[in-house]
Amino acid sequence: MKFGGSCLVDRSAFKKILKILELYKDEKKIVVASAFSGITELLLSTAQNVNNSRIIEDNVAILEKKHFSMIEQIFKADTEYYIKAKDWVDEKLSDLEDAFADIKEFGLEPYYQDLILSFGEILSTYILNQYILSKGLESVYIPANKVIITNDEFNNAYPFYKLTNERTRRLIIPLLENPKKDVIICITGFIGRNKIGYTTTLGRGGSDYTATILARSIYEVGIDKNITVILWKDVDGLLTINPKYVPQSTLIRNLDYNEAKHIANFGAKILHPKCLEAIEKKNIPLELRNFNKPLQKVDFTKISVLTDKNEIKGISTVEDAVIITVISGSLVDVPGVLAKIFKVMSKNSISVSLVAQSASEISTSFIVKGPEAQKAVDALNSSGYFSDFFEIKFEDVAIINITGFKILENTTKAIIFQALEKKNIRVKALTQSTEELNLSLVIEREDLVDAIKVIHDDLCEDFEAEKLDKN
Repeated sequence: MKFGGSCLVDRSAFKKILKILELYKDEKKIVVASAFSGITELLLSTAQNVNNSRIIEDNVAILEKKHFSMIEQIFKADTEYYIKAKDWVDEKLSDLEDAFADIKEFGLEPYYQDLILSFGEILSTYILNQYILSKGLESVYIPANKVIITNDEFNNAYPFYKLTNERTRRLIIPLLENPKKDVIICITGFIGRNKIGYTTTLGRGGSDYTATILARSIYEVGIDKNITVILWKDVDGLLTINPKYVPQSTLIRNLDYNEAKHIANFGAKILHPKCLEAIEKKNIPLELRNFNKPLQKVDFTKISVLTDKNEIKGISTVEDAVIITVISGSLVDVPGVLAKIFKVMSKNSISVSLVAQSASEISTSFIVKGPEAQKAVDALNSSGYFSDFFEIKFEDVAIINITGFKILENTTKAIIFQALEKKNIRVKALTQSTEELNLSLVIEREDLVDAIKVIHDDLCEDFEAEKLDKN
């Protein structure tokens, strides 16, 4: 189970965690925790301002106050757990100040940034561990950088599964498979370590990723393969469409890993697609559940091998995309244009999506995120090859992504384009995945709201069918 910052806000929230643990009392449990809300951002801001001693002093005081305030709320004063938690915060804040001093001397290198950011989870998870112990349950605290071994890509590390499996076999499996003790294992989310011992972080969705990495490792080295990942959120699960566009949007109750990755990749902030990479080949189910409705039997999202191929699963969006088009009438059929585009983008650390090329190769279009657009155009213009032989155009656009196996049917595509025609909305580019389960449409940004509403209205029978079938 993973509990995010929104599940760790006050005494009432900690009580809910205890009730959830009680609901699953017959299961072996690993609890992965995020930092308290706002702490990661505060740590990063402090690291970026180490030359201002007043900011460091004020922010460390805020960190101490936030964690001490939580300790005061959830523990009885002067008990063993209260004292241990406070001593832990004091010790770690002292270590943190030493790290800030190093950054002031040597600069904010990527490994220092990851070290600083790790303190949020190290503080929150230990406090949660002590809280569980204070309620008479068996619990052990394990920092994830003792278990998850990663590559050297600081700020967005990737796990080495073979090495992580060995650590899991040694540190976690004996606790899970001990028949005499039911121990709740509390593990810090978001962090790992590389081979030489530097702390790394797993990037966006890192605590969710921690939970799925551990699930996979336990599956591979443990005896019991009956494993489920539960991500406790402040919403019921994935919705068919963002309710800011369609307030009556319905909950997606079942979808497979590919459907979930497509929906997550196109704007659904509740889940990062990399979290599914760790578990999909092992068919480990993942549930997105509402922290405030732990008894819910039906209204949650389950991602597994089970799905209904007769449904449209969801409509998701990218609101701030820019389409860049590279055009040349003189270099028709000249090989390597795409390779050169990707090389320029890679050199400038710009992520590219949704590539479309004319059959004659006269024009190539690709999508970048809005904030990276000018950087991408400048990189092409300064490359020589593209500035000499190509015309480069760019335009603000939005992307609508429609996911579900039903998109394979020509009648479904016809409904979508007929719906857009009602509002005179022109599709500038489109792609369909080889798995046949999603269709991405590029339109003018100002048409986004109208396009979503009219597509949803004309496909609403598919969404309503899903709702009725599940009820």
